[in-house]
Amino acid sequence: MGRGRSRATVVAPPPRQLTAGIVGRLERLLHRIGVRLLSQSWLPVLVWLLMLVALVVNASTMPSLYDAIVPIALVVAVLQSAALVWALTRPRFAVGVATVAVAATTLLTAVGRGELPWPIPVITLVTVALMVFLLAVREKWSVPVAGAVLPVAAAAVAGMPWHDGGWGPFATNLITAISILALVVTFGILIHQWLQSRAELLEQQEIAVTAQERRLLMEERNRIARELHDVVAHGLSVISIQASTLRYRIEGVPPEALVELDDITESARRALVEMRGLLAVLRKEDGQHELAPQPTMSFLPNLVASTRRGINPVRLHVTGRLDDPQVSEATSLSVYRIVQEALSNALRHAPGSEIDVSITVADEHVVLAVENSPSIAPARGSDSKGFGLRGMRERASFVRGSLSAEPLPGGGFLVHAVLPCRQVDDQTTDSAEPAHPPELPPASDRRAERSVPRPRGERVPDQE
Repeated sequence: MGRGRSRATVVAPPPRQLTAGIVGRLERLLHRIGVRLLSQSWLPVLVWLLMLVALVVNASTMPSLYDAIVPIALVVAVLQSAALVWALTRPRFAVGVATVAVAATTLLTAVGRGELPWPIPVITLVTVALMVFLLAVREKWSVPVAGAVLPVAAAAVAGMPWHDGGWGPFATNLITAISILALVVTFGILIHQWLQSRAELLEQQEIAVTAQERRLLMEERNRIARELHDVVAHGLSVISIQASTLRYRIEGVPPEALVELDDITESARRALVEMRGLLAVLRKEDGQHELAPQPTMSFLPNLVASTRRGINPVRLHVTGRLDDPQVSEATSLSVYRIVQEALSNALRHAPGSEIDVSITVADEHVVLAVENSPSIAPARGSDSKGFGLRGMRERASFVRGSLSAEPLPGGGFLVHAVLPCRQVDDQTTDSAEPAHPPELPPASDRRAERSVPRPRGERVPDQE
């Protein structure tokens, strides 16, 4: 396969596309970080760590800086820190606890405040801001707003009786606290709305993907039904013609047999009419292909030849006859469609790889394998989501065959199917012993087997 391959010229994307790609990646990164911070199981662990830090800092600063009584300061610090944890499980209760804790802090630090921030100390403001942020990104907007307004109002009410001197520092502290909390609430609500819109978008995308999956599966089943209709209609037509012309081809047929033959002819004609009505419904969106002949295994050399025109070298190995009359039309059609889809997948997902198509026509089964080597070029983008593999499995199951598709240990991919040459009734299948399908030799041995004659039928030469 000494064909030369043309090298594609790499063209740098324009600046606008590059900027859009960077923005899209940054948005996806921020979304992952936000979702992990707000919804993963380790979020409670992070909140507990913040609670411990707030507890230690609060319990140590109030006695040392504000001359607060140590046991009471410790209880108040526990209440303020516990509000962070309750914000995850009991948000409204957390708002109430934070309000009481801020009021108690104001009263506890009123005596020894000096020139320090009061009535809301800095560590108290930081603790309340963290609680409000958690509420804003997880709850409705009314809960974080209440969590910001009520503690500040409680501090103002509790601090007024203890206020002495000018109103400047007192009012400045309250205005600063309410401004910071308002910014935190606004930022948290924006994040909440963004995460909610992203979640709704992802949900709509999942619904769209599910609907597309169902639509593609229904289209594939309708296509299989149309093709099987042609196979069954041909058999019914033959039955009707043979039954209706028997009296003219054979002399001395008993009258009782002629009556039975007339009933058979009429039943076959009714079945044909009903199947044509069903086909009219199935083909209402695909009427332009109604008169196209259905492909069979004998079309495989043409399929391989058309596939070989791309960059992938394709080889066809055939053992037996592709036009073997022992193979039913349904099986022959399924073999062609499975090979067609497997070649399409190989061209799409493994550009430049070598593809080997092997067909073995045995006495009871048709064994096919489509194997491709590892890709030597970047794979093309695809949104198929594995619908091709499902379609192949459905085609194999329709003729009571089996199909497997799996990656190879050394790279590449293998599609292997075993289909019966003829379909039998369920009772016959249950009563008879299961036939063992022939094993397909490995790809390395198949090339060596090309020169070995087979006992069945005429062997078709390899297409290379």
